[in-house]
Amino acid sequence: LKNETRMKDKYVEIIGIYHANGSILGEIKYLLGKTFGTTHCALCDITHTIAFKKRTFTDCINALPIPFKTLHLDELLPNLKQYTRGKTPCVVGKTTDGFKIILTKYELEQCNGNVSLFESKLYKKCNA
Repeated sequence: LKNETRMKDKYVEIIGIYHANGSILGEIKYLLGKTFGTTHCALCDITHTIAFKKRTFTDCINALPIPFKTLHLDELLPNLKQYTRGKTPCVVGKTTDGFKIILTKYELEQCNGNVSLFESKLYKKCNA
C-alpha cells in the first residue's frame, strides 16, 4: 500500500535530474551518444521512448501526492547543481531545509526503463 502521508511529510517536491543537457544541442548530443553507445541516462530510459515522454511515466507522476518535475543539467540552480554533481541521473527530494537523494543512478539503472519498477522504488524509498 502506498503511504502518501509519509511522502508529503518528508518532501515539498521531487525532482528527477537527467544526466543530459536540455538545450537543442544537448538533446542532439545525447541522442547521438545514445545511438553510438557513448552516453546513457537511466532516468531518460524511464521517462521517454526514443523521442517522446512515456504516458505511463506521466500517469505515475500525476498520481503522486506532491509535485514531481524533471530537470536537465543545464537547468539546475547552483545549490542543486552542487548537491548532485557527479551523482546524476538521480531523483532528489526537496525538503524545507535542503535536498536528499531518493533514488541514486544505480537504483535508476535497476529499473531498466520500467516505469512500474521506478514507481515502486520511489514509494518504497519515500516511505522508509
